[in-house]
Formats: sequence, C-alpha cells, structure tokens
Amino acid sequence: MSDVVAVLGAGRIGRPIAITFALGGWDVRLVDLKERGNGEREAVFADARREMRRDLALMADEAVIKPEAVDGALDRIECRGGIEAIRGCRYIQEALPERPELKRALFARLREVVAPETIVASTSSTISPAHLADATPDPGRFLVVHWLNPAHVIPLVEVVPGAATRDDVVAETIGILKRLGKTPVRCADSPGFIGPRMQVLLMNEAVRLVEQGVATPEDVDRAFKAGMGFRYAAIGIFEFIDWGGVDILYRASRFMTEATGDDRFRPARLVEEKIARDELGPKTGRGFFDYAGARRDEFETEKMRALLRQLRRQRESEA
Repeated sequence: MSDVVAVLGAGRIGRPIAITFALGGWDVRLVDLKERGNGEREAVFADARREMRRDLALMADEAVIKPEAVDGALDRIECRGGIEAIRGCRYIQEALPERPELKRALFARLREVVAPETIVASTSSTISPAHLADATPDPGRFLVVHWLNPAHVIPLVEVVPGAATRDDVVAETIGILKRLGKTPVRCADSPGFIGPRMQVLLMNEAVRLVEQGVATPEDVDRAFKAGMGFRYAAIGIFEFIDWGGVDILYRASRFMTEATGDDRFRPARLVEEKIARDELGPKTGRGFFDYAGARRDEFETEKMRALLRQLRRQRESEA
C-alpha cells in the first residue's frame, strides 16, 4: 500500500493536517463527506486551497520551509468528496467536529472501504478511544491522534491508544508523526488526554478572572504571554514545580483554597505525598525528577540558558 493519507474533513483542523502530510512527502486526499451540491462542495474546496496556499506561503516567508516547497505540497493535496475517496489509503485521519455520534457514524461507514492494514485515527481532543473504538472496522488498528491547532505549526501530537489498539499500530503511528517532524506523546485512554484537560481548566480560570473583575481580557492575555507562556515555552510544568519547589506549590494551593473557599485549588494528593517524603525539588535532591550529584546544577544551568536564549530572541524580534 502506497503512502496515501485520507484526511476526513476539510475544515479548520483537516486543512493544516493535510499541509503537514504533504510537506512530509505523502499524497493527501482531503475528503469532504457532507452531502452538498456540486457548487457548494467546490466552494468549500476553493476556500481550502486558498487557505492552504496562504499558510504555506507564510511558512516560506518565515523561512520555516523553502519557497519551492509550497507548490510541491499543494500538488500533493487532492480534494475529493464522498466515502469512496478513502479506498487504498494507508492511513486515515478523521477530522470531524467534536461530536461522538458524528464520529461513530463515520467509523461505521468505513467498514465498506477500509483495507485491513489501514490505520484509522481520530483527531478527537476530548473524546477517548473507549467511546469510539467499537464503531470502527478494527479496534486493533484504531487510536486517537490529537493534533493541536494550528496543526502544521504546533509540534505536539497526542497519541492515545484504546484498550484493543495493537502495539505495532502505536509504534507505526508514532514513527509516521516523527518523520513528519512532530513531537508525539503517548497518553493513556482518559477524557481530555494531556493538553485539553489542562487547557480547559486554564481557559475557564481566565474567564473567571474577567467575570470577577480581577482583570480585563487584554491584561490576562498580556500577563499570560509575558509570564507563564514565556516560561513554559522553555520549561516543562513538572520541571518548574521542582525548580520553584514542591513546597511552594503546596503552600500556594493551601492559601488559595482557604482564601477562596474553593476546593478546585487544593493540593493534589501526589503533592502532599512529596511533601511528606521531603521530595521538594533540586534543593532536597529529588522532586518529581532526580537531582542527585551534579544533576541539580546541570538542570538549573540548562533551564536558565533556555530562558535567556528565549529572552534574547524576543528582544531581537522587538528591535
């Protein structure tokens, strides 16, 4: 079977996924499955081609890809309508809206056209494989592959196997993503996975700040970009918990819980266990990671350099 991918859904997430595969040398079928008149479908495809050409041109302008890669990628993307367009594809990436019944109905239809060796992946950002797998042609070759938008820019892709997903299917999927230049991270079958689960909490808390008159949307965004956004671009969340100190997170969580009367701020059980074991981070030799011997200085030096390089790049871009 040749390297042909079908991206099912020509909307907001399907288009950048198609770009990514095309840049990686795959032949892409961007498939619209809605019942439409010919004129309406052609309008959808015309808009998709316009957007993909624009984004590829922006990538070239910003020296992310070479200018000659633009036309080559567009030539590898074929817009098609209907379920028959899926035949002969090695990999299928479903990219429909976040509605379980819609996805399940599509997966049931795939039984007619999917080859036994084809991998079927869902872009779901919150719906776990347990809610979808039984509707697919072969649960052993099904998994969630969650791309973060804009999918052709953000490196992370969450790979979420279901209970029946075969190990070789997971390995093959991760290999495909790595060759596309992505950073695949494996996650257990749990609603919201990693990114969306944290992001839902963060976004809702940002809205509450505005609701309560604590800050304007503009100031919340400014604070995030200059603070957490800047920091977490170079330092992982667990790395920063350790660097700042697990005890600092514990005390801050306790104060916020008492001051607001809201249990959503209470310390996680694992944080309390770390406190009990005096595993507070580099200052005690262990937190969530090991800092024995020279590891503490190596860790702190590496992270400080990463932040300083980021600050330099920001200043250069503002100059």
